[in-house]
Amino acid sequence: MKSFLSFPVSTVLLLAYLCTTTGYSQNQEKYVEGIAAIVGDNIILKSDLSQVVSMTALQQRIDPVNNPKRFQTLQHEVLQSLIDQKIILEMAELDSIEVKEKDVDNALNQQIKTFVSQAGSKEKAETSLGQSLSSFRREFWYEVRDRLISEQFQYSLLSNIKTSREDVFSFFKTYKDSLPLFPSLVNLHHLLITIKPSKESKNTALKQIKDIRIQILSGESFENLAQTFSEDPGSKSKGGSLG
Repeated sequence: MKSFLSFPVSTVLLLAYLCTTTGYSQNQEKYVEGIAAIVGDNIILKSDLSQVVSMTALQQRIDPVNNPKRFQTLQHEVLQSLIDQKIILEMAELDSIEVKEKDVDNALNQQIKTFVSQAGSKEKAETSLGQSLSSFRREFWYEVRDRLISEQFQYSLLSNIKTSREDVFSFFKTYKDSLPLFPSLVNLHHLLITIKPSKESKNTALKQIKDIRIQILSGESFENLAQTFSEDPGSKSKGGSLG
């Protein structure tokens, strides 16, 4: 297998492409087929880009009409992702990485099933894609195959990486000043005593609370006391835990 770092990454040539409103509308802007990007010997067609953008927009519930700026950003993100995939694909081809046709079929069937479910119906899914699902299946099959090959190649690289406990500590010591801080987390429990409006009831409840506090300070389990005395049906059985 060739080294990932020593592999000469192919020159990526980005070509101008039209940001068309695909999916969500039957009045889609039509354009002549063109090339969105070239990666080595592989090309990314505008129609392929459009299909992936439509599916991703539907999955993320991005409406190009109501949120055109986010939709345009999504187009650039998807294009960059496809370019990265093509670069990895070229490297995978050098290592003769292959996938079985049945695995491609299964992955594609699952993706179409998810897409139809998110669209609401087969008809709505076809409207979003601008073509029938059978046509989409034929055209998108090779994209799914390439994605699986890329994923398998990445897995083959990562599976050979071994990280020890010492490596983790060494990394932390080296980069701890640049690592983000996580906020402190607290597990909160409470014990609810319902107080009736009379003064006598308040005094009784207050005395009970003080007695319970003394028991807690003496080492008694808060959870046990909450299960015994708490009047909150939502947390009593959980030892007063609020999650």
